[in-house]
Amino acid sequence: MQNFKPYNNNEEWLNRKWRPMMAYTYMAICMFDFVVGPIINYYFFTKTSIPFVAWKTLTLGEGGLFHLAMGAILGVAAFTRGQEKVTRIERNNSPAPYDSNSNYRSRANDVIE
Repeated sequence: MQNFKPYNNNEEWLNRKWRPMMAYTYMAICMFDFVVGPIINYYFFTKTSIPFVAWKTLTLGEGGLFHLAMGAILGVAAFTRGQEKVTRIERNNSPAPYDSNSNYRSRANDVIE
């Protein structure tokens, strides 16, 4: 049976997981702004006697700068992460196996018992 050691034991959790956390945060913001918010707004005005006011998205103000900025951050993060993986694989001269923590592991650190 093989026991795999992580590629870099010294890497902090936040350092590894900030990219997916940014993507999940952006997805949650978009879901609220374009799906949940309008539904809540519709039901609020249909259940009360207040005149209907259409939902105004929170993130499209200022010309959608929020979406441009988040797209740039996530795009550059994905590109640099891809380059890190390519460099790691080329350095080891073999494809590294994929683990459940979405980190590639080096075969040089494999321990076979």
